[in-house]
Amino acid sequence: MSEISCEEVLAEVEDYLHGELDPDRARVLASHLSTCSPCWERAEFARKLKDIVRVKCRSHTPEHLVVRIRETIRRETIRGPGDLPGAAPGPGETQFL
Repeated sequence: MSEISCEEVLAEVEDYLHGELDPDRARVLASHLSTCSPCWERAEFARKLKDIVRVKCRSHTPEHLVVRIRETIRRETIRGPGDLPGAAPGPGETQFL
């Protein structure tokens, strides 16, 4: 008899697959999965689905966009928030209308 029910395993299987459980809890789930074929099949399906999504949903940001974003961040960092259009004047600054 397992230390954990099928319902508990299935409720935590995603955390198990992502490596988010503490080692003791992960061992309990692994033990259950090794002896319960219905839970193992569900866990294996979830693992395969996770792998497919990871591979198929990978996106690559075009290099020209990365360069534009970095340049914008660099310019804004150099200018500072008080230099933005419509920004309130900082201490000791005068706002001209």
